[in-house]
Amino acid sequence: MDVLARLDATVGECPLYHAADDVLYVVDIPAGRLWRCPLTGSAEHIDIGEPLGCVAFVADGGFLLGTRTGVAVLPSWDAAPQPWLALEPELPTQCNDGRCDRTGRFVVGTATIDQSATGALYLVDHDGTVSQLVAGIGMSNGIDWTPDGAVAYYADSIAGTVTRYPWDADAGRLGTGRVLVAIDPNEGVPDGLTVDDEGCVWLAVWGAGEVRRYDDDGRLLRTLPFPTAHVSSCSFGGAGGDRLFVTTARAGIARDDPGYADAGAVFVVDPGVTGPLPTPFRRGGGS
Repeated sequence: MDVLARLDATVGECPLYHAADDVLYVVDIPAGRLWRCPLTGSAEHIDIGEPLGCVAFVADGGFLLGTRTGVAVLPSWDAAPQPWLALEPELPTQCNDGRCDRTGRFVVGTATIDQSATGALYLVDHDGTVSQLVAGIGMSNGIDWTPDGAVAYYADSIAGTVTRYPWDADAGRLGTGRVLVAIDPNEGVPDGLTVDDEGCVWLAVWGAGEVRRYDDDGRLLRTLPFPTAHVSSCSFGGAGGDRLFVTTARAGIARDDPGYADAGAVFVVDPGVTGPLPTPFRRGGGS
């Protein structure tokens, strides 16, 4: 285990590896920052101007951003964000975690800001059409798919669960879900997740300082401990998809906590398995 970058992120999330540039992108949610972390070199950031929950690549260049107000487009690193799709403008919510499915649709969830509302999970189709997939979510968090795209895994942090859903890749719809993992609130909170090439789920458990690997029956296969408690998300990257990048958060960590020095850093781990690289958002069609 190594530290890739000490970002001192308030809430680091959504690690996203770009193979062509050998760069990892990370968001700091409340700071509204998008970080660019070369695997060799110094990290830099841009300020989005509002809370930033997640990021995805766009196939023909640039980024999609899940923000306080909805989905925005960042045409390039040096450009200004452009609002695109409003989500829940009447509610005190904001975008939290999100990821593209294997066909290049963007799936993004929302979370309440002041506990007076619930969030939801949305699909942004290739043409920009938005549809709701799941309603009544406490805090929408990690989502990812099996390598064949047939199953989606989705975390609700307030419910403390990761749910396994059949995924209709043609229609972009969830089937009937079943709880894969329920985390005891005394142990921690399920946060971001990713799925490896063997179809197993790697789950960041906030408060426990762990990333846990589960099989598709919910059996715990492995636990990776980290030196700071608020482990927030994870994803695969590296040239062969053989690195696991793990984000953490400084929020809620006291200065005298032994884990404070590492809080908000990005770690890189050799997980012993590989995982798919991120699928970019494909505008106008699935090809």
